[in-house]
Amino acid sequence: MLLFARVLSTLLALAPSPSPSPSEPPQIAHVFTADRGDHTLTSTARTAYVVTHDQIVRYGYRTVAEAIASLPGVELWPYGAAGSSAAFGIRGSGSAQVLVAIDGMPAPGMFSNTVELGNLPLTGVDRIEVVEGGGSTLYGSGAIGGVINVITQRTAASSVTARYGSFGERALAIETPHVQIERLVSANDYPLPGGATRPDSDYASSALHANDAWHWSAYDAVLRASLESDRAGTPGPDSFLSPTSREEDVNEDATFLLSRKSERASQTLQLGAGRQQIAFACDAAADPNCSFPNPALDTETRLGAGVRANLAERSGELLYGADLSRGFVRSDSGGAVAKGTPPVAEDAFAQTAAYVQRRFETAWGGAYAGIRAERDGALGGEFSPSAGFVLHLANALSVKGNAATAFRAPNAGELYYPGFGNPNLLPERAKVADLTIADSAIAGGAELTWFANRTNDLIAYDFATSAIDQIGHASIGGFTFDVRTTPLHGVTASLNATDLYRAQNLDTQTRLANDPVLAANLRLEYAARAPRTLDGWGIGVRIAGERGTVVHTLPLFDQPAEFASVDAFVRVRAGSSFFTVRGYNLGNERYAAVAGFPMPGRSFAIEASLR
Repeated sequence: MLLFARVLSTLLALAPSPSPSPSEPPQIAHVFTADRGDHTLTSTARTAYVVTHDQIVRYGYRTVAEAIASLPGVELWPYGAAGSSAAFGIRGSGSAQVLVAIDGMPAPGMFSNTVELGNLPLTGVDRIEVVEGGGSTLYGSGAIGGVINVITQRTAASSVTARYGSFGERALAIETPHVQIERLVSANDYPLPGGATRPDSDYASSALHANDAWHWSAYDAVLRASLESDRAGTPGPDSFLSPTSREEDVNEDATFLLSRKSERASQTLQLGAGRQQIAFACDAAADPNCSFPNPALDTETRLGAGVRANLAERSGELLYGADLSRGFVRSDSGGAVAKGTPPVAEDAFAQTAAYVQRRFETAWGGAYAGIRAERDGALGGEFSPSAGFVLHLANALSVKGNAATAFRAPNAGELYYPGFGNPNLLPERAKVADLTIADSAIAGGAELTWFANRTNDLIAYDFATSAIDQIGHASIGGFTFDVRTTPLHGVTASLNATDLYRAQNLDTQTRLANDPVLAANLRLEYAARAPRTLDGWGIGVRIAGERGTVVHTLPLFDQPAEFASVDAFVRVRAGSSFFTVRGYNLGNERYAAVAGFPMPGRSFAIEASLR
């Protein structure tokens, strides 16, 4: 309590923030999200991956979902082409168990589990950090599977990029040091395997991001705001076309970050606000598959604040802080619903928490231990401890391990959404652990990680009763393997694989739905070491195995078979301009990452950028 009082007296406010300071962006060898401070990837015990802005530009990623799809342990299952919804998870945990943050604050939609990575743009993004495994000690409810932190606050040089692709795709992005704008439009009118053309998956998105930074003496401040609006078709499976169904989303968020640094300490104050609005409508008179005869509207608003302090000590670092957030969710289904529930539901959410973590550093490695005390309004409170270590066995060989108790309070959709929610749900409680062996002397570096997750009261959809309910006991276990080579004449190769050997409902002894058994990503690429006409090329292969035993018989939710997708690009330089040709699904495999929702066949895009 004395530590907490010192923080309050220093900054007189509360708020979460693993975001970096507004100083020059760090190199890829550093990560902020793992320990809510600037640390190297080799010194942090938690498993973390970084997607940099240079990688985003190089590989032509259009959304956050595309940018993280090939990371070890990440599950991504898109429902179609650009802008389509995408189910996601980490290490077998679903989207509701993964915290999505923007500059350290919960992304709009986190209270109701409506964050959509499939159309979350990369406008103004500097890097994306993915921390895998239980993160409840530092981030609270919703981080059982891990944290996806989208970090902005860029101050890069100006650029203009135009893109034209298959199926009516057109995009324009303009970046300046303080304002970034992007517009993406795609008809997505690709043919279905039977020959018909899908009329209900068009997509249009506009995004604006603005930021500025100031420095006074020992203080740094950053103010940033973003606005994203999109309109998309909402396709069902290929046998259930709804040409009039459209969804319009608006996501707004802003943060103010104030930090003070001294030689051995830093204090950070962050204030944030977010709002999401999702509207859905279709024409019942003209569309026999219209599922909402009256327009539906869901709205979420959130205010957050927090404080943290990092104190460097002779043997390591002491981190402590507090989080406070308040939110309100309103769901209007647009008419009568099943189960006799009213068509409109409203609920307020609150979170108050304090946490502390101590890192120890020695010549042989290091360790950490921490605990969080959190209260989630009427849903109750929780203590969430965690501990981990890094052991350097030799110059290149190291072992890392983590163990934590994680938790998640039910979100608004699970509790109260009309015709779907269950107000009697209990919070999920999980025990998670992982162990990693890393050797930087093998090729360009190799890692093998074992992970496990045992969750009580896992919230899941019950296909037998068509209702949301809870699994008393569930167990998940798996391995990830990641290896990469050092550059040879500019050519590098990388391979990662995830084996989710266990995803078990222990109550019924059946496999959990929608968890892949095996996924692998292989990439071979060339990057010019000096300016030359051929700036680079790359080819990537993604393979996913069967998603487990079918535990029900509804055709809409049948588990898809394994698939493979091959993407490639070639990029050339002409002075300060770059021209890139990209190819997707070059094998023209008509796979469905989600059963009934076939992906496009072979497609291409041409990009021109001036930097």
